[in-house]
Amino acid sequence: MSSIGEIIVVALPLLTIGLAIWFLSRMRRGGKPKKEKVDERTRQERAVWAWAAILNSTQGPVSSFGVSRVEMELQVHLPGTPPYPAKVTWLVDKESLGFVETGKELSLKVDPLGPEYIYPNGSWAKPMESSKK
Repeated sequence: MSSIGEIIVVALPLLTIGLAIWFLSRMRRGGKPKKEKVDERTRQERAVWAWAAILNSTQGPVSSFGVSRVEMELQVHLPGTPPYPAKVTWLVDKESLGFVETGKELSLKVDPLGPEYIYPNGSWAKPMESSKK
């Protein structure tokens, strides 16, 4: 029995030290990097000012809620980047439909980490779920 007791006396501290080293090295590395889930609200909060030329605009009929579905092809000008084409679909207040006609320029906000996420710069329009293309 003394040989089993001696093995336990030697193995238990070695096992404890080994587990402590493994745990500390794991903590230092941080484990797997967690992928941050970004929601629509976060994208809108970090969006920055930009402008766009409206290349094409198609307006649907005005609903009983006083909004119209407007699909637009834009040439987006985000400061510090070259202009790029984009397509968006917004619900626009009927009083503001004049802002979104073909050939006009439009103030908007763009997520700099995801430039395909484009938002109206004001409360006169709301992006639709399908705005990201």
